[in-house]
Amino acid sequence: MPTGRDSYAAMLLTMALSPDREEYAHPFAAREFHALEKQLRAAGLNGLGALMEMDITALMGVLEISEEQALRLYTLLNRAVTMNYGIEALMMQGIGVVTAYDRGYPAGAARKLGEQAPPMLYVSGAMQLTDLPAIALMGVRGVRTSPQLREGIDRLVQQAVRRGYAILTGGEPGVSRVAADAVDRASGVLIDVVAGSMRAHLSEPPVDKLLGEGRCAVLSIEHPDALFTAMHALARNRLLFSMARAAFICNTDGRRGETEALQNRTCGYIYAWTGINSTAPLIQRGAVPVRDLGALDFDEMSAKWEQSESEQISMFDMLGNGDGDPQ
Repeated sequence: MPTGRDSYAAMLLTMALSPDREEYAHPFAAREFHALEKQLRAAGLNGLGALMEMDITALMGVLEISEEQALRLYTLLNRAVTMNYGIEALMMQGIGVVTAYDRGYPAGAARKLGEQAPPMLYVSGAMQLTDLPAIALMGVRGVRTSPQLREGIDRLVQQAVRRGYAILTGGEPGVSRVAADAVDRASGVLIDVVAGSMRAHLSEPPVDKLLGEGRCAVLSIEHPDALFTAMHALARNRLLFSMARAAFICNTDGRRGETEALQNRTCGYIYAWTGINSTAPLIQRGAVPVRDLGALDFDEMSAKWEQSESEQISMFDMLGNGDGDPQ
């Protein structure tokens, strides 16, 4: 849960109070938010919370912005009453909020995504599970999963659970649902990052069962009642890749950010199942081809991922926090 003035200000500036974001002042998107953080540092202000004490004139002067920009900022910072009612309603349904200033925010997202890192997330379940190493199993809805693929996913999940890994999915029908069922059978941990309809997803099997057993966390960048869209899925996948030690693409429509993740190395190891034609372009762009998910040597592969993760964290420690990292 959010703690501190900076976290609360981040919520005021970025939280959608309705599924369609139809508000008098539109909440800040990720890039706008991180640009504002840079302005704050340039102005010598001590944290985002300092903005809550300013009127429109002060905002214009300190940040050197137009009156229109200052009005939007002021309006968002002064919607606390409405926002608090919204948060209370969500909490009664088991949904909370975490911002990039809070301990429970996924560390990989802040470190790897920079100015694309979502400033806040809607969350449900045991958020401490996001500290576990995880692999992502990814695929688009509407594509039938073959018996070979289902068997391969089941065996891969069993190996991952034995090694202490959580399973990340996008929560969609298809690959994600197969993976979730496999997690349940293997007594593992499931982390779903959804691209819409979060509230409804919480009551779907086996998610509802795993949540009740403390073996699941569900995250969403979008309002819990927002509908699934391709744009939401693209933003969701960025977060998924940033949280995963390795990602396994079982099918794709080519519009979900896999190429971007390969180019930016958001996830150090991206594998593509060769049993479907849609993954061929990803393999041409550098994804590692996999014929049988269940036949992989998980111990050998995970040792490589863990060494790479350790080296990457050390590199970031040496560089210090970048402009895109609010922590």
